[in-house]
Amino acid sequence: MYDESAIEVFTTPSGLERHRLPVIYPQLNKHRNIASDTPAFAVHKAVFQEMLWKEQFHHLSATKQKKLGLEMNAKRPEVASKQKQKIAEMRTELAQQELTHAYKLLGNALQQAPQFAWDVLKEYPDCPKPKPEMSETPEAPVKPSLPREPLITDAAFRPKLGPLEKLVRSKREEKEREAHLHFETAHTQWEQLTLRVRRLYQEQMAQYKQQMQVAQESARQAIQDWEQAKEDYYREREKCVQIVEEKKSAFEKHDPHAVLDYFDMVLAISNYPASFPQSYEMDFEAKEKMLILDYLLPPLKGLPRLSKVAYNQELDAFVETVIDEEKRDNLYAQLLHEIPLRTFHEVFSMDTVEAVAAIQFRGYLYVEEDEGEDGESADPVCILAVRAEREPFCEIDFSQRNALDVFEEMGGVIHADE
Repeated sequence: MYDESAIEVFTTPSGLERHRLPVIYPQLNKHRNIASDTPAFAVHKAVFQEMLWKEQFHHLSATKQKKLGLEMNAKRPEVASKQKQKIAEMRTELAQQELTHAYKLLGNALQQAPQFAWDVLKEYPDCPKPKPEMSETPEAPVKPSLPREPLITDAAFRPKLGPLEKLVRSKREEKEREAHLHFETAHTQWEQLTLRVRRLYQEQMAQYKQQMQVAQESARQAIQDWEQAKEDYYREREKCVQIVEEKKSAFEKHDPHAVLDYFDMVLAISNYPASFPQSYEMDFEAKEKMLILDYLLPPLKGLPRLSKVAYNQELDAFVETVIDEEKRDNLYAQLLHEIPLRTFHEVFSMDTVEAVAAIQFRGYLYVEEDEGEDGESADPVCILAVRAEREPFCEIDFSQRNALDVFEEMGGVIHADE
């Protein structure tokens, strides 16, 4: 999700003027700034980033659904012990896959390089804004049911004549006048009531028609705006398809903006667990051919801990085994060492034109205990710094080397007390 009106111009420390657009994806709690040298291409990259996050969300949802399905099946009374044992094995397999994905970052990357090329940016999804639907319209007023019109022949208006009235004409005529007066009064009241009810209904109908007209005009305008926005969206995407070719050529010439756009997408497409922020800011020192990367590291609490699920037949219960705190802390420490090394590997392996000679990596982390004056989380602190030179790094055989040793030999430091 992004708002094109939120684009702002900024200057990087190296002096590059860029356009920055914040992009968020609430379903994954993801957020990052997308930048480029033009507003149009910044938006285009934001579209691409949204597409990546949407795919990641669908994969995560499918995995969660699979877990939930296994847990629900295990609770069914007709499920036999052997089936429950199989469910435990399947849950263990999913848990191990999550652990491997989260804690074997460098090994995973060495086995499969990022699948990014400039032409990937020529693909884009359909217009993400759905066609607006007609908003709820006001309910039409219910036509009132009017009381029946009084008739002179109704029993209520017939004179009630006793023996005396029947014999004495003057008495009979007096009773008839009283009955007629009663009728005229009732009829007048009926006419007044009917008039008020009809007027009220006419007023309600007039108001309803006005509200409907406003709603229809609003819907018509919304659809017109949507059609215009959709047309603008596709027109801008097609323009950016042409820009991609220009970017490809500029990258081969080591143009700083093209270098940043390229490696921004290389890192964006890298396959990390959904719980990892994958949020970063980049700069490029053209003279030194150095890529500067400020990277947001994943918090410890967001990492998986479940390692095994076993079924105890005697208790008819599932027993979950989680990583103990000491092992979790060790794995997390290894993770912090591997993230920059994986980043170096991905950048250098995808740098087919040798635009980058060195990478300065600074890792940031939100410290949970720190809060600003307004009660919100403070800015992340830099807890990690390491620099890599192309040639020495590319000569490292990670199948024979430990990531922690490599990190230290490169002069990397972790500020554990920050």
